[in-house]
Amino acid sequence: MLVFLQQNVLCVVLVLVGLFFIVMNIAAMISNRRHKTHVSLIPFLGGLLIAIGFLTLPSPYKWLALLGFLDPTFWMIFINIYYGKNESKILEERYAHFLLEKHFCPKREDPSLKVVSEIHYSDRDIPHIQDFPYMTNTAFAIGYPWAVIIITEKETEEGKRERFLVLDTGTDENLKKLDPDKVRILDFKEKTIELHNIAEYLEGDIQIRIEPKGEEPE
Repeated sequence: MLVFLQQNVLCVVLVLVGLFFIVMNIAAMISNRRHKTHVSLIPFLGGLLIAIGFLTLPSPYKWLALLGFLDPTFWMIFINIYYGKNESKILEERYAHFLLEKHFCPKREDPSLKVVSEIHYSDRDIPHIQDFPYMTNTAFAIGYPWAVIIITEKETEEGKRERFLVLDTGTDENLKKLDPDKVRILDFKEKTIELHNIAEYLEGDIQIRIEPKGEEPE
């Protein structure tokens, strides 16, 4: 065994470094999940180094390069691609029954308006500003880790439309399954809603406002 290791020093070094990156990525994933924070990962580097390391071995052992696929970040790439490609459809299905059940008006657009989200995190100096087209009954992700906001409307007995904000902070568990206990429906009669510490992972001051399209946020 010692002779084998001495003859394949490059393989040993690459595999050990690869394992280090895999362990660090897994630790970051657990920390992100537990503390609702975001520490960037280095996708598939650990698995790639392991694969290259085993490919330096003689032919009978090169198949060990397949162990590089055990790097969980490799499979996360495909999961992220799937959710990134289908996020709008998944979110639409997530809220369709909820919005119908609450008797909100059908979806409509107003090209003259936009929705602006401005988050002042308690631990950051620079605010996170996003803007979206004014489309009711459409889910928009704000912040990171993200929550969901939906602008929606309901018709009163007098035939007028009242605006509401649906705020969902339950997106950190199962993206496809809605948790009603983490959904709030807020009156949006004014053009601005002020929120504070809406979730453990979104602490700070949040402002959701309606602005004329083309107007730059202050």
